Amino acid sequence: MTADQGLVLAWLLLAHLVSDFVLQSGRMARSKAAPGNAALPALFGHALVVALCVVPFGLAFGTPGWWMVAIVAVSHAAIDRTKSLLTRRAEAAALAEARRRHEAAGTAPDGLGPAWTPVPGALFAVDQLAHVAVLVVAWTALLSVAPLDPGFAGWAGGWLGRWDQALAHDVVFRAVVLAGLLIVNVRAGALFVGVLVVPRLATEGRTTEAPAPPPTPPPATPPASTPVAWTFQVGLIEGRAVPDQAAQPTTPVAPTPAAPAPPGRVGEAIGILERLLIVTLVLAGAEAAIGLVIAAKTLARFKQLDDRDFAEYYLLGTLASVAVATVSAFVAVAALDSLG
Repeated sequence: MTADQGLVLAWLLLAHLVSDFVLQSGRMARSKAAPGNAALPALFGHALVVALCVVPFGLAFGTPGWWMVAIVAVSHAAIDRTKSLLTRRAEAAALAEARRRHEAAGTAPDGLGPAWTPVPGALFAVDQLAHVAVLVVAWTALLSVAPLDPGFAGWAGGWLGRWDQALAHDVVFRAVVLAGLLIVNVRAGALFVGVLVVPRLATEGRTTEAPAPPPTPPPATPPASTPVAWTFQVGLIEGRAVPDQAAQPTTPVAPTPAAPAPPGRVGEAIGILERLLIVTLVLAGAEAAIGLVIAAKTLARFKQLDDRDFAEYYLLGTLASVAVATVSAFVAVAALDSLG
């Protein structure tokens, strides 16, 4: 495999990660997993997003590239739909087994408690591997042996004419690999751990995720002397905007304590930081220090580990998170080492 072929493959993988984990909203992901024809609009919409992310390869390679766009978009929709169907079946089977256990024990059939199954998490991983396999096979058959379109090659050569070609290739390749590594550990890793660890409950015959804590009731309308504040959130960053105090009445108002962050969001942020730290250690060649990261996280939860249910879910989530970080980091190291 030449350096240019490796760069094309890296771009393909990054296009997949962007379409699946950056441009796909949670609402779209839930909608395309709906039963029956209700999932088709979201499924076709996601396939269109995938196709748009691969369109640059059609412009760069001509006919082989457009075949690549069609193959990737159609196969992506088929793989996603298959995963959704198999996931629903696995969850229904796990729920039925939990119901049978409760009936045998003579407990109430509603609110069965955690009906956990590893199958949805495994299907998430298999789904991603299937997408990558299609990309690699299609790249091998179509793009690895296809020349660049003359018009695109001329445009790229003119744009890079003042730059050293080898240096530009090296910088772009490293940037693509690191961008993919960031998406895997920030977005894909969080979704994988969430799908694998989340318990499922039965409520009136329906399968649901474990209920979140009841929402905090909205605060009463502040009096005229209280400055109005707004909370806002961008990704994992939450802020609070308060008008200029000088423009407000000077009547003293008792401070309102800030509400704590939801536990799920805090745990997700901890997992992201954990994976990014592990990736950094692997890239720096300090793999031995990974144990310190895990030990520090475990010490913070030490007292809670007496609860067996919590301990099992905590260890499962931690091991899954560490596995995502280490595997992706070593793959990235191997790709970067291929530059020589």
